[in-house]
Amino acid sequence: MADSPWAALSSVERDLMVSASEAWGILAYATSGKDEDGHAVDLPSIVLGLVDHGWAHVHRIERAPDGQAGAAYGPPIPRAEIPEVLKDPAIWDDPDDPDWIGAVTLSATETWRALDRQHGYTAE
Repeated sequence: MADSPWAALSSVERDLMVSASEAWGILAYATSGKDEDGHAVDLPSIVLGLVDHGWAHVHRIERAPDGQAGAAYGPPIPRAEIPEVLKDPAIWDDPDDPDWIGAVTLSATETWRALDRQHGYTAE
């Protein structure tokens, strides 16, 4: 599996893709923002790389559309708008709203899910 896309991911990219593959996970909790050696990384660039590979969508969490308590993923943020959204340092911090309304999250694309089914990446 050394030549698989999963094996080529950094630890931060793996953390983000595991978060994107789970039912819920916001960027503030997905990763420490440090690489394997403890150095800070450029998280917005890493997220954009995952988007550009077609592996992840970026969303904001919104109130549940049916008016019930809870939250739901908003629509995917268009690629052109993602850099501006990710520049906001608040998205990388614990949100004030305990329901995470307005927080930014990732979801895995069908392309990633197909790779995961084929290779079992998130099971490692």
